[in-house]
Amino acid sequence: MKQRLFALLGLVLALSLVLSACGGAPAEQPSAPAEPAAVEEAPAAQEPAAQEAMAGEAINEAPMLHEKVMAGELPPLDERIPAEPLVIEPFNEIGTYGGTWHRFDTATNGNHVTMAMYGYSPVHWVKDGLDKRPGLAKGWDFNDDKTEYHLYFREGTRWSDGEPFTVDDFLYWWEDMVLNPDHSDVPPDYLISGGETAEVTKVDDYTLRFNFAAPSPLFLDRLAMWPNGMLPIGERLFVPKHYASQFHPTYNSDVTTFEEHDEKIDWRVNPDTPVLNPWMPVQYEPGSRLVLERNPYYYAVDTAGNQLPYLDRVDVTYIENLEVSKLRVTGGEQEICGRPCSSQPLSELGVFRDAEATVGLKTYLWDGGGGTGVMVYPNWTHLDPQKRELYRDRNFRLALSHAIDRGKIQNIVYFGTGEQTTGTMSPKAIEFTANEEGRQLYEQWRDLAVTYEPEKAASLLDEAGAVDADGDGWRDLPSGDSMTLRIDCSAGAMQSRTNSQATEIIKEGWEAVGLRVQINVVPDEQIGIMQDNSEIDIRGCWGVGDGPNFLVFPNWVVWVGNDRTAPLYGAWYSVIGTAKEGTELDLDPLERNPPREEPGPDDPAWRLWEIYDAARTEPDDAKRLALSQDIIRVHIEEGPFFIGTVGNEVVIITALEKVGNFPSKEQLGQGGFVGPWIMSYFGAVYPEQFYYKE
Repeated sequence: MKQRLFALLGLVLALSLVLSACGGAPAEQPSAPAEPAAVEEAPAAQEPAAQEAMAGEAINEAPMLHEKVMAGELPPLDERIPAEPLVIEPFNEIGTYGGTWHRFDTATNGNHVTMAMYGYSPVHWVKDGLDKRPGLAKGWDFNDDKTEYHLYFREGTRWSDGEPFTVDDFLYWWEDMVLNPDHSDVPPDYLISGGETAEVTKVDDYTLRFNFAAPSPLFLDRLAMWPNGMLPIGERLFVPKHYASQFHPTYNSDVTTFEEHDEKIDWRVNPDTPVLNPWMPVQYEPGSRLVLERNPYYYAVDTAGNQLPYLDRVDVTYIENLEVSKLRVTGGEQEICGRPCSSQPLSELGVFRDAEATVGLKTYLWDGGGGTGVMVYPNWTHLDPQKRELYRDRNFRLALSHAIDRGKIQNIVYFGTGEQTTGTMSPKAIEFTANEEGRQLYEQWRDLAVTYEPEKAASLLDEAGAVDADGDGWRDLPSGDSMTLRIDCSAGAMQSRTNSQATEIIKEGWEAVGLRVQINVVPDEQIGIMQDNSEIDIRGCWGVGDGPNFLVFPNWVVWVGNDRTAPLYGAWYSVIGTAKEGTELDLDPLERNPPREEPGPDDPAWRLWEIYDAARTEPDDAKRLALSQDIIRVHIEEGPFFIGTVGNEVVIITALEKVGNFPSKEQLGQGGFVGPWIMSYFGAVYPEQFYYKE
């Protein structure tokens, strides 16, 4: 029996939008704001407007677009949006059109801007992941064993250049890129089940069918994670075929590689590429500036039927460091601040609070949501055989944990907030909150090696054979060779004083028990290459980011990708079920593409993979939860594999008082999930419904 969900208006207003608790809309006459409409009331007076929008009749639009319509430069609104648009409910009231969101950002690759928009995701998480709702897709259905899904898209959706959006844009990505052996994109693991890649079928222009060889119960949740549309923060999923195909070797005989193709479809560097987001790029100055304007074809409206977004533009200036960002925000130049502010240490809170009286700034303290705070992890697949063996010695890893003064980090870096932890997944995860067993497992994992005990750490190091063999005061490898622990940090991550301060305290603790330590700062682009090639020694200046269900992004707890604790093993797993499985076995692990290595027979990787493979194909929610808790038990029994400091830390978020529909912490669902990248902040709270009251 099929279970079906459609985002029809009545359901949207009565249930889905209440769950989303976000979105907003301009007044019916944009020059004069409508009376505020409380979210919980879902005023009947607004319903007819939304129903008219669903029927494709005239609804309101931004003045800058209406002028183009009147001049014949743009089609009428009812020809620009789907008959069943995405309806977003404002947090507090119907907004008004106009204004520019100024951003000052250290992420010159545009990733932070990408995180602020959810336009490419078929499914949206709402309420900090407590629920999900339709996004780009208007609905879905699936069979009882979750081996077949249908995604239904909104007829009439258009790219920002006005060209129709259809499922052919997914199939272009899937068939002409992912399944093309000459292209670097590979099937995401949620489109592989039972060791086989999903079969994707076009039912009609607005319907896709996905058939899996085994149950795929996480499929919808995986579609909700990340903002999507751009690598590396999600999958591309939808690529404008009408634009991109001119740069594709299959469609253009003059093209032989995908280099230009992939550059052209990246809107962060190419304003010409059509997009599905609320704002579209119109100007790009490499390393300096990115300007976006409202997308006249954006497929979302508010509960009064007014097309979103409210704000006309997003003007991003790329800056060198977080200090500049802080000055811009406290000077009132940045209206809304997410990651550049959440990366500020809490010691700067007073500076932001001082600006409340001078520039009308409002400072919020939201939960980061992560399970580790600033953390470190030894490379399980280290290229140095001696270090590989030592880092796999549980006593050595327990010693590293007990040598960290978390109380000092909590007081100095986090101002007493959060909770000291050995390092876990998010305390907000369903695996910990669903039942008493989960809560007990969380406490066991959190407290595994959380205490600061230098003497115990020294004893454990002795047991691991890491003693001072030459009498120089520093511990050596068990062989007697000199040893330096190198904490590898990206330059971008080290700009955060939170990262730099916490990492220095970690270094102090390790040195106090006789370990020679070096903090190695490398360019952002180099850290990824080092990770891929397993050249990391001990990764630092990072934090465990996951979602409300950690099976949707299992990389931290199960080695299924090359981007975490066991890169060569994770890459080995990632090709299982693909055309590359079983190939290149005659090559050195580092010469394979991607670099990968098969674990030894007794490695915990096999146990983790076995449990994960069972969990990811288990259609019964209760049984799947039990399996995911078994994964936690492996970490408790054989870990820690990564070492945290202070979890679920509080972070700074700001907005000027004039910003309407900016949510309070209580409106977020779980108090905030700002840290993990797979929870798309601000995208998940719909910044298209933010507006300026003045």
